[in-house]
Amino acid sequence: MNVGKLYQVKKWFWLLYPSRDIAARCSPPATVGVVDLAYYSRKYNCNVTYISPNSIFCLLEKDENFLKVLTTNGELGWMINQQDEAWAKDTIEEIKET
Repeated sequence: MNVGKLYQVKKWFWLLYPSRDIAARCSPPATVGVVDLAYYSRKYNCNVTYISPNSIFCLLEKDENFLKVLTTNGELGWMINQQDEAWAKDTIEEIKET
């Protein structure tokens, strides 16, 4: 993934944390549900949301463990970078310029 590029979620729901610090404290669940959002939001006194399939985001910052993104809905947050995991391959694709 490259900073400054647009990406589309093709598969799965991805948790979006309000800060890198909170994302670092959370272990990613195997599946994402309302329970996960409510649990993490309550535990860290914040608003954890998600990015759903077919959603588009811009990658603003990237390191080995985290991705800072801006969604088309105007949400700014951090995802746990799991793109090297076998199950995550081809779940997020770069939008190619035409």
